[in-house]
Amino acid sequence: MGEDNRRWGFEEAEDREFERRPQPPAQQDDSCVGTDASGAVSVVVEPDGRVREVRLTARWRDTLDPRALGAAVLTAANNATMQALSRNVEAQGDLAAVEPPSPSAEVDETPFTRADAERLFAAVNAELAAFAAGPGSTVNALLRAESRAGHVSGTARSGRVVRVEIDGHWLHAAPTAEVEGELAEVLRSLHDRGTPPSPPSGPAITRLQALASDPARLLRKVGLA
Repeated sequence: MGEDNRRWGFEEAEDREFERRPQPPAQQDDSCVGTDASGAVSVVVEPDGRVREVRLTARWRDTLDPRALGAAVLTAANNATMQALSRNVEAQGDLAAVEPPSPSAEVDETPFTRADAERLFAAVNAELAAFAAGPGSTVNALLRAESRAGHVSGTARSGRVVRVEIDGHWLHAAPTAEVEGELAEVLRSLHDRGTPPSPPSGPAITRLQALASDPARLLRKVGLA
């Protein structure tokens, strides 16, 4: 069967539409941009990984088979998210290197034995398990979101988008701006629903964080300094 080289019939109208609509603002320094292999799709995310916008090139249908748009958006979105995550990890490392731990009003120098450590880690694991299994927890849940118009849907797990689906009949004639808008809407919804309202916490987690905040004191407590 020969290659299907049909034109979709909307290219000229889309070009005029692209010329009329305002161009996206200049890229801000704090955002991250992920692209797909074709370069036709770009996803811009905030520092926390929330999608700011989805961008398609003016003639994206000439570069990318519309049936492959969902997979391309998936790739671009996850590339952008990984960039944001990497940047946040680097920033946290820089802060840890330059900011001394807050002084404690009462310094506890009680020796910390192996049995103490085993009990503490067991308690931390229990608190983390309770957080993950708590009501409304989305830590490991498979989440699904759909655009209000119903043309785009997606699923995500553990903060990573795993599938993007687009109504092919709608996509055949949809203006680029509408496609971008519904894609961004679904990606934002997946991020918002998958972000816990607060980090896990508990007495054991708090104690572990306190020990880790002062490495010198921790070494003294375990008898290594």
